[in-house]
Amino acid sequence: MEAATSMTGVPKSTRARKSDDRLVFQFAGVGPEEMTVSVILPGDFPHEDLLILGPVLEDAGVLTPGYVPPPIGLCHPEGFLYEQSVEHRETVLLPDRNIVSRWARVAKGAPADDASRLAAGVLAFAQCLEIKVEPSVAFHELASGQSNDSANDEIAWFRAADNGIPRQWLDYALGRIATLPSVLRPHALTNHDLAYPLRRWRRNYAVALKIGQLELDGLSPLQRMLGLLDWMEREFIVAGPAALMACLYFAPHSPPRKGLLKQLKSADREGALVGARNVAWDITYLSDFVRRVNEAEGKSVRYLFATMDKSLQLLAAGLFKYGGDGFRPDILQRDMARWWPAADAKAISARMDALFVIAAASADSPRERRDGDFVTDAISRGEHALRSFRP
Repeated sequence: MEAATSMTGVPKSTRARKSDDRLVFQFAGVGPEEMTVSVILPGDFPHEDLLILGPVLEDAGVLTPGYVPPPIGLCHPEGFLYEQSVEHRETVLLPDRNIVSRWARVAKGAPADDASRLAAGVLAFAQCLEIKVEPSVAFHELASGQSNDSANDEIAWFRAADNGIPRQWLDYALGRIATLPSVLRPHALTNHDLAYPLRRWRRNYAVALKIGQLELDGLSPLQRMLGLLDWMEREFIVAGPAALMACLYFAPHSPPRKGLLKQLKSADREGALVGARNVAWDITYLSDFVRRVNEAEGKSVRYLFATMDKSLQLLAAGLFKYGGDGFRPDILQRDMARWWPAADAKAISARMDALFVIAAASADSPRERRDGDFVTDAISRGEHALRSFRP
């Protein structure tokens, strides 16, 4: 990708094919001098296909930005061309396990269905627009639920997919072909130890267990939610993504994550723990996303979270809608009114606001710097509570 300055963003852009071997995009009104910047690409750059694919990804809500999208639209290719070539920003994609696993299956020759085409579209979009892909959390989840061998095998197939021919992934995503025409081969197997518990996941697992315990205690929805927030303040840490997920899970009026903790009340008590572990991974994707966005503040890198899970899409967007520039209890209260009585939504929003103020003031307190024993203790108590429940 080559950038050349000429005369006036993503102000406005026009494109012109100068010859058969290059495509030129001109962005007008750049900088205080309102000059024009021309971005020169190979003539076979699939601009028209990306204009088709972009709205498909936007309509599906599969991509959540950790930044304010450009006025031209989140998935408009010229937005990425402008920000990469003119503003010199790097974009990193953070996919969840379901998306990464579908890439691997497509690379192995799996026939197309709607979900695999959407996942392929995410990869094709990233490949064509030089968006880097960072799937490490997805591989940790797979190793933890299955084995290191499974995760390392999927890494090999992911690398094959990521190094595939972008045009073929585009054709697959847009329904022109049923399987990839080129036979892909997995890259060399690695021997990464991905099954060890991530510290961030362990904390989220402790919260997921507490959510399950409160659900089993026979409390009202409001008591469960406020009880979780009180526990975070007194005994644990303030975990924003987990608290937001609990707002949906405990809500009494048909929230989108009503079946969050699968097998919670089943006779299979170990199955209840598996459900809590899965929830912890959902929260971990969100907390990893937030961490990376916060650490990138003031830098030239930005992040996109990719998931086809509608609830995770809602939660990921909410993290920045309610807390992108300081916590916004008024917006949270308004949105929660879809799933909570108005008085409950107000009480929860106010309690979360007070809790986040306390958390911000005590970020360097001894409680925040202590070692991981309090997490281990919380996990032990939570697992005991779920195992002891008798349906």
